[in-house]
Amino acid sequence: MNRNPTTPHSLTWITDRSASLSGAMFAVVVLLAVLLTGCQRDSGPEALNGDETAQPVRIAAVEYGATATTQRLPGVTRAVERADLAFLHGGHLASRLVRRGEQVNTGDALAILHNPALMPGVTSAEARVREIDRQLEQLGRETQRLENLHERGLVATDDLDRTRSRRDALIESRQAAESALAEAREQLEEGTLRAPFSGQVVEFYAEPGQHVAAGQTILALASPERLEVAVSLPARLARQLATGQDASVRQVDETAVVIGEVTEIGPAGPGHASRVIVTLPDDPGPAWHTGRPVQVELQLEGNQALTVPMAAVIRPATGSPRVFVVRDGEMVERIEVTPGRLYDGRLSVNGELIVGDEVVIAGHGRLLDGDRVRVLR
Repeated sequence: MNRNPTTPHSLTWITDRSASLSGAMFAVVVLLAVLLTGCQRDSGPEALNGDETAQPVRIAAVEYGATATTQRLPGVTRAVERADLAFLHGGHLASRLVRRGEQVNTGDALAILHNPALMPGVTSAEARVREIDRQLEQLGRETQRLENLHERGLVATDDLDRTRSRRDALIESRQAAESALAEAREQLEEGTLRAPFSGQVVEFYAEPGQHVAAGQTILALASPERLEVAVSLPARLARQLATGQDASVRQVDETAVVIGEVTEIGPAGPGHASRVIVTLPDDPGPAWHTGRPVQVELQLEGNQALTVPMAAVIRPATGSPRVFVVRDGEMVERIEVTPGRLYDGRLSVNGELIVGDEVVIAGHGRLLDGDRVRVLR
């Protein structure tokens, strides 16, 4: 076709450009169709392992074992060797010989008691022993004189025997008097309060000049060499402990941690819990001393039970708690369960489950009994 010579040059250029753009657009449309076809081919049955309706899920196995749990209890460190000291007799506290916080050794005098009734007992016992000694001295000379006369036939045997019997009886009386004197001296010595072991004076409970009764606490003494912590547990939990097992002891205000040992488990009674003693190791470090607030972690061993991950149990608004068990790797079965206690992320359950069953732990939000699933590995 011949171009009209009257047509402006610029109009001819525009007409040619429109035709070129139409061809380019057609090529783009064809390319997009090819790409979409490829995407549909990639997302076909092969990509879904042959089943586009299967719900992808993750699973975990049902296990059977001891339902162990950790119990954390507050406590305060204290000395293993400690004592509240008192006098065996009443009287007035004459003086204290130590200061609070002072270190003392075994046998050191700590306080003096004034009791006027104790000293006369010693004086009387000493006088009795001295009197018997004088009598024995006289009987000894008399016995020796009679023995000499008896050898010469001037004294009857009966007279000598009677003197000897009096002497022997007096010897026994002296032994009794010595025992009474020793007892009186012990009572007098009990007027001095002494340290039964080496340790530190912790606290005073009576002041000098104060009247104290027999058995009334005068002061507290503790040895800082060994430490322990006492905690309380209900009877059902205390029965899951055993002496000799480890216990973690952590300071509340610091990061210091040591591994102690359960050394005592007291019986629980009506109205009170069981008392458990955890002993710290020897020389735990400079950060450890009496009176530190701590947290004790105890591992409690429960009964043997079936357990599943906590995420496996569904608790619907209506109906019983349930789990979904994967059967033959492709279908789920709904099993109703009774949840128990939680132990380190696993929940003890009671239901128609066996060890090794695979329960769904993710992807079970819209599952129904009998649905097909695809297990993600």
